[in-house]
Amino acid sequence: MNFTGVLFGNMERSSAGSEQTSRQVLSMLSGGKKALYFGDEAVTPAVLREAGYDVTALITDENRAEKAGAQFVKSYEIPESAAECDVFWCASAAEVEAPAVRLSQLKERCKKGGVVVYRTLCWLIEPSPDTVSFCKKRFGIITPLDKVLLAAKQAGFAVQDFYISPRSDWTDGFYRPLLKAAEDFICLHEEEASSVGMRELQKEADMFELHCEEYSYVYYILKG
Repeated sequence: MNFTGVLFGNMERSSAGSEQTSRQVLSMLSGGKKALYFGDEAVTPAVLREAGYDVTALITDENRAEKAGAQFVKSYEIPESAAECDVFWCASAAEVEAPAVRLSQLKERCKKGGVVVYRTLCWLIEPSPDTVSFCKKRFGIITPLDKVLLAAKQAGFAVQDFYISPRSDWTDGFYRPLLKAAEDFICLHEEEASSVGMRELQKEADMFELHCEEYSYVYYILKG
């Protein structure tokens, strides 16, 4: 049994975030009629629809996609349909390629003159060695905020703005519900559940508490 897989499947999202942050980022956009969302949760597509966008949602978690009536996608490749949309909201939970590669792909696929919201995990300040070691194992590629800005410009984007996901997106929006779900699961499935999995989740939450000023998701608002 995949302990964390079961937990994430029953949660609203599988990475830090919140409806408030989605609304804040949306308020920083300059309009448009058609939007494409590509990410791990269904809250942002609902916020976009509420704002009047015609939204197509591609969700990388099967359970959440089914609940939202959205398309489930396994691939993390940038969809060709991005070229048809005024706004393309790309919210990766973890990067498997360097931001420069991802940004180049986004520039090739996005609509000329359209807006791309690119969310990626960034170092906000110089991280401690312990943080680097832990976060690379957990999240994969993490790039300093300023280097992503530079990569976006080199890819041909005009950088309009950016927004740093607040601490509450991690604590209230992710770790508290995740740890509560883990406790409930262990109570119901005591014989099957692994205490090791629970310790790993708590270790991750504790790491963020200790080093929350060093890293977070950053939403880059880019003009194609």
